[in-house]
Amino acid sequence: MSETRVRNAAAEDALDAQIGYNLRRASALALNDFSVEMAETSLRPVTYAMLALIDERPGVRAAELCRLLGMKSANMAPLLGELEERGLIARDDHAEDKRVQELNLTESAKAAMPAWRRKVRRHEERFLQRLSRNERATLLRLLRLIWVDEAE
Repeated sequence: MSETRVRNAAAEDALDAQIGYNLRRASALALNDFSVEMAETSLRPVTYAMLALIDERPGVRAAELCRLLGMKSANMAPLLGELEERGLIARDDHAEDKRVQELNLTESAKAAMPAWRRKVRRHEERFLQRLSRNERATLLRLLRLIWVDEAE
């Protein structure tokens, strides 16, 4: 094998050329900045995502929330318990099927949601400040290409 081919193969195998490595690095920065921005709320990315989806889909069922977030119900149950204990969500019986519970934000969570959404927008603006509006749209489109089919 020629020296050029060895160098090219090595460059392709370099850690910083791997998508997963770069996604993990970006994710770590995003999580850290999110934690700083949301510190006073004690919300983590997953709990914020749950609340945002419940806000967007009042009465959503836990199974649907799992599907939307790509989570297993065993992982979702303690998080729902935490949010309920904090007085942020209510589990209401379905009107026609008492075995089914619908998830809704409590009044206090509904009142806080606009401020939480502003905080998340500030976090995203800060985190993505190096990217133009078009680059942000491209990044979002490409990331969705990776995971959207998995959630459906």
